[in-house]
Amino acid sequence: MNQYDSNKLNKLVEKFDANYIVKYIHELIDSWINVGILKYANYSHLIELEDWWKLEKEFDCLSKMFSYLPNEQEFKDKIEGLKHGDIVTETFKTRKNDLKSFLMTKSVNFSQTYLKNFDWSLKLVHSSDKHAKLDELKCLLTLETEKVSSNENLTLMELDKYQLDNLINTLETIENKFSFELTLSVSKVSRHFNSFNLACLSLL
Repeated sequence: MNQYDSNKLNKLVEKFDANYIVKYIHELIDSWINVGILKYANYSHLIELEDWWKLEKEFDCLSKMFSYLPNEQEFKDKIEGLKHGDIVTETFKTRKNDLKSFLMTKSVNFSQTYLKNFDWSLKLVHSSDKHAKLDELKCLLTLETEKVSSNENLTLMELDKYQLDNLINTLETIENKFSFELTLSVSKVSRHFNSFNLACLSLL
């Protein structure tokens, strides 16, 4: 997993002034979405060729972090100490739609369908069996998925606490094993479902 390292990135962009940082980010994103070319020759006086490849990996990690964190402030907190951090943030903001499109295109390599949104609510089920528990809480989970070049689709699921615990455990396993961008999304979903568990406890 490629983790962001402010010290490493600061060393790589040591000779970059603000204008070159902006220029580099725009040209890098243009190359990602196939509307431009990023040329080392334009930066060879600022960085060695060996470090040139490392620089793109660091900005790839930064762009994913910017795209998947829930808000801009969290991103700023994460990159605190980065040289020209505010400029990096503002430049990413201007290319936010391009970054989203690029990351979505990359995700298609794994699946034609992606999770667009989700929602959950509580349902109190009354038992008709006098020997069973009188009330049982269920999680009503709605998954909004979208297939590339297709319409949105809603999937409805009803989970008891045992099934929900299994789902949370699965999400946490994915979080521990997969790439950075997936970890951020999975972590967000997992936090929501843990909130459901807390809600269950408060009602029992």
